[in-house]
Amino acid sequence: MMNTSIKTFQFLILFGVISCSNSEKKSNSKVIEDTYRPTLSSKKITEYLDFAYKGKTWDLLDNIFVEWHQNVGSNSVEFINQNDTISAIFEIFNTFYKPNEFLKFGSWEHPNTVKSKYIVIQNTILYSILKSKNIDKVNGINSRRTLLSNFRPPISSGNNNILYLTEEYAESFNIFLRPEAKPAGEIEEGEPSGYRVKSQRKAELLKSYIPVNYDYLEHYWHLETHPYINVIFFNKSLTKAKIDFYVGQLGGEAILEKKENGWFIKQIKSNLED
Repeated sequence: MMNTSIKTFQFLILFGVISCSNSEKKSNSKVIEDTYRPTLSSKKITEYLDFAYKGKTWDLLDNIFVEWHQNVGSNSVEFINQNDTISAIFEIFNTFYKPNEFLKFGSWEHPNTVKSKYIVIQNTILYSILKSKNIDKVNGINSRRTLLSNFRPPISSGNNNILYLTEEYAESFNIFLRPEAKPAGEIEEGEPSGYRVKSQRKAELLKSYIPVNYDYLEHYWHLETHPYINVIFFNKSLTKAKIDFYVGQLGGEAILEKKENGWFIKQIKSNLED
């Protein structure tokens, strides 16, 4: 099982995340299944990546991303509007997620948005509906959370090069980037992680296409274009929201409110500002 599945499972167990909620109001009881079905398996995508890299066939590498862009589209209107909560999640994401403009909100760890050809959208998103009208005091640990999977929001950022990070692509790229251990006799003195050199070369090659960043704590390659939304907290009337997010390893939070014309951002700050 790939690292994303393991991490998500551990996170769900730790925080008591649920995949559906019977406590949501009746207007939120409708469930629409996502209709996306992969055209390529993770194994086949990995084979294409390996073949392109070893043979230095860069046209094939280009084509992998072109096909990804063409074959994986956004969620249907029916999926997005299946209930008030899901609809609000998509609206908030589109209001907040402006990766090429994010530096106007301050300095962040690494702006991984400008140099890559494509923007990669996260595939899952957590949300929680609080029992209060306000979101000033959010108990993130004790809040009941729901995981929205197969999240592929239509993006109105003006960038047509959007990629949606489905499971098969997340798995295949992490397999492709997986470090290959050197034989013991080939490891140089003072090079405990020297076997990662080849992996880093692959990552540098991919960075012209997508943001690729290695998490040394979790030993996993992150492919999403940040900011990455960790969880959205709603007040009970779905008129206020707090987003917990991170850019690189630096966390932050954003406060949003809903008015007649839609959602707008009241505040964005990093955790270093607390």
